[in-house]
Amino acid sequence: MQDYICFSDNKLATQSAAKSPFHYLMTNQQTIFWINITASLFNLVNNPRLKIYIILLSLIHRKKKEISRRMVMHENINQVFRTVKHYLPDLWSTAAHSTSFRNTRSGYLRSRITLLGVVWGILIVLWIPFDLFFLPENQGTPIAIARLMLGGGLFLIAWHSQHHVRLYQAQWSMVLLVLMINFFYIYSISVLDFPQVYSGVEYGYTLLPILHVAVLTILPITLKESLGLLAITAVCQIGVDIKAQRLFTSEIMADYWLQNVLALMVIWSQQSKLYMLMRLYRQATLDPLTGIYNRRMLLQLAQKSLEACEQSKQPFTVLLFDIDKFKRVNDTWGHGAGDDVLKAFTYFIQEKIRKTDLFGRYGGEEFILFLPNCDHQTGQEIADRMLDSLRALELDIDIMDTKLRITSSVGISSLSQGDSLSSLIERADRALYECKDAGRDCARFHPLGYVYSQNERRKAVA
Repeated sequence: MQDYICFSDNKLATQSAAKSPFHYLMTNQQTIFWINITASLFNLVNNPRLKIYIILLSLIHRKKKEISRRMVMHENINQVFRTVKHYLPDLWSTAAHSTSFRNTRSGYLRSRITLLGVVWGILIVLWIPFDLFFLPENQGTPIAIARLMLGGGLFLIAWHSQHHVRLYQAQWSMVLLVLMINFFYIYSISVLDFPQVYSGVEYGYTLLPILHVAVLTILPITLKESLGLLAITAVCQIGVDIKAQRLFTSEIMADYWLQNVLALMVIWSQQSKLYMLMRLYRQATLDPLTGIYNRRMLLQLAQKSLEACEQSKQPFTVLLFDIDKFKRVNDTWGHGAGDDVLKAFTYFIQEKIRKTDLFGRYGGEEFILFLPNCDHQTGQEIADRMLDSLRALELDIDIMDTKLRITSSVGISSLSQGDSLSSLIERADRALYECKDAGRDCARFHPLGYVYSQNERRKAVA
């Protein structure tokens, strides 16, 4: 009986190892320890019934470990699906992308399009001697001229991408690049008289559509953009094969299968790059607690918005919020309640602002709202309306049985002659201290062009 049990366990372990390298029996040290203990008890016990109990306990323990491992794997898979589901709308199109992320992605696209245009343009031109040497003159010369034109066009796209920063300009550069290389493919095959069988140098031109698909892998683009670019290459290649009367040959079907597999890999690579770009962008630009812009990103965007308002001679107003007696919330109910207050306040403000407004966390319990195309009177009215609504707001805190009410002080400043972003924030901060001197829960506007003394500056900071 003992020999049989030992053989059975070893056989089970061997089968488990062959079945899966992740099986708990071969990787989990606790299970191996339990089996050793079971074998020791089995040797010490003479009662057959107790031996059966030991065997059953061993099997139950193994099954429990297997279920536990499967549950962990299931939770990990669910976590992956939840993450993908959260990012799927952003991976599909740019409709939900913020303006700042559009600018960030535009920079990545411009650098890659520039590099692609320069490198491909050089390689296209360097192949001209091979065409002239290996192809007949009536074919090599026209293709060489087409290569020069394509190289010039690629260099032009690279220059355009380097000097134009808008996302839609980068998108049009991608489309033009794909159209140009596919038009060159169609023209080259037409010069070669649409051959049904390729040999020698001509065979290299059959690989151009595959190359057109492969080079797109370096671009962090959305799924909709990727499918559009791949469709251009697919339509051009199918049209050439129809003209050459070889669309349904076995060789071409094999080529299409290879290209479809390659296209799926390219799409996966593009989506991975875009996903990682989104993750890095959000980690670098968003406040982890509230999900709004952090201070660094907020000030960068505000500077661009301020410059745009100055150029168009439009007003620009700053609202600096400070949650009243926020430290008392942390001291009384703990930092968990304080975090809930910050998130609730953030959601409250976001529900009442325009898409063109910039809202972010300035630090601690301070938040800034930048209002482009808004004068100081309108800013005062907006602040008063927000404070009225905030007074009536009741916050549900998880650790409290009762609802919590909060108030806020708002410092306001508006753009005047000679102002900078730092001076605007400084004047809004001074107005905020005037609110605190007045008893909090109010909004104060700092007079335009007011310059206070160094003593007042120290008092505002103190």
